[in-house]
Amino acid sequence: MSNLGIVVGGSGFIGRHLLRRLTSSHRHKSVVSIDIAEPKERLPGVTYIQADARKPLQAEWGGAGSTIYHLAAVCTFPGYDVADYYETNITTSQRVIDFAEVTKAGTIVFTSSMAVYGPSEKGRIETSAVRPANAYGHSKLLAEELLNSWRRRNPEAKLVVVRPAVIFGEGEGGNYTRLARALARGYFVYVGRKNTIKSCGYVEDLIESLFFAIDNPERSILYNFAYPHPYKLREIVESFCHLAGFRKPTLSLPSFLISAAALPFEVLNAIGLRNGIHRDRIRKLHESTHITPKWLMENGFLFKTTLEVALERWRSASPQKRFL
Repeated sequence: MSNLGIVVGGSGFIGRHLLRRLTSSHRHKSVVSIDIAEPKERLPGVTYIQADARKPLQAEWGGAGSTIYHLAAVCTFPGYDVADYYETNITTSQRVIDFAEVTKAGTIVFTSSMAVYGPSEKGRIETSAVRPANAYGHSKLLAEELLNSWRRRNPEAKLVVVRPAVIFGEGEGGNYTRLARALARGYFVYVGRKNTIKSCGYVEDLIESLFFAIDNPERSILYNFAYPHPYKLREIVESFCHLAGFRKPTLSLPSFLISAAALPFEVLNAIGLRNGIHRDRIRKLHESTHITPKWLMENGFLFKTTLEVALERWRSASPQKRFL
């Protein structure tokens, strides 16, 4: 195990959980967090560096044989200009590669995305064709290619690339938080159907899978991360309702009708009045995103939670026990 662990993007949702686990597990003698944002919490034993990972990382922050966890990204889609996804997701990956080469890092762990596959009813495995449908997925795929080139130039190094599904847990602030708020306020409706497959996974299981892959002797690993069970939107919604006491929604409206109703809100977004309602986000409720964690299953990884167990852990840690 390397003496130094460096988390690029340590102030983000996954980064904060990873830092907690690194400090509790003592996998590294020293842990460094690098992020442009001020950390929401400061853990004993972690050196926090506030820096923009789109700019060169200083060699003195690293060390020979270190493990770099590359989490930095623009990941919310929709939400940014198309150029922002490429500028951030590709540039930060190149900066991490430059940093790894200068410092002679031993391992890079990269969080890519299931978005590289595009929407799909059929479960995509690691060898499935990649067809990203938006700038976020395409930028992640290009970043993977850069990192694979680094690995080929450094055959003694190790590269772990994970393609996570939707990740949820305490402090997430994304898709599942928006869903919980909509359910709590009683305005969630299904878009066209209830059986949309939405692959997902709990943040703590994701981190355990990273360690599992790092400890595997293979030098180059690409794997999907999601629960093996292909959870449908109805199952996810009903789990939230069961645990938090939300009223169970039954209304399903045609996607074209909801998309038309979203147009005025997009105009407000365009003039700076942010509201989170967007046709692309609504369309995602109707499109299945289905991946299968084939590599993890074949190599004996054991998920410690199910959807309901993980949601209950999150609920118990949240204000008013309602995920909010």
